[in-house]
Amino acid sequence: MRVQALFIQEFYKMAGRFQIDVDLPEGSTVLDLIEVLDREFIRGFKKAVLEDNGEKIRWPVEIAVNGRRIDFLQGLHTKLNEGDKVLFSPRALFVV
Repeated sequence: MRVQALFIQEFYKMAGRFQIDVDLPEGSTVLDLIEVLDREFIRGFKKAVLEDNGEKIRWPVEIAVNGRRIDFLQGLHTKLNEGDKVLFSPRALFVV
C-alpha cells in the first residue's frame, strides 16, 4: 500500500520536501512508517521524532493521520491504509 508522509517546519527541512510517497506492507503502523522513513529517506528522522526507547513520541512533536492526531487514535500503533496522509510536525499544533 502507498501512504503519503507530509512534513512541515523543521521536518520539511530535514526531508528536503513537503511530501514523500512511501510503499508499506499491508497492516503497517505509524511506527513502521517512521522506521522506513529513517532507513530509506531521512537519516536521523526516528531520533528526531521518538524518545530514546523508540516507544514514545518526543515532546512537542505531533503526528496526525488524515487530520486526526494519533494520540486520539492508537498512538504509534495506529494502522495505516492505502492513501492515508500522515503529517509530521516538530511542534504541537491543532490539526483542523
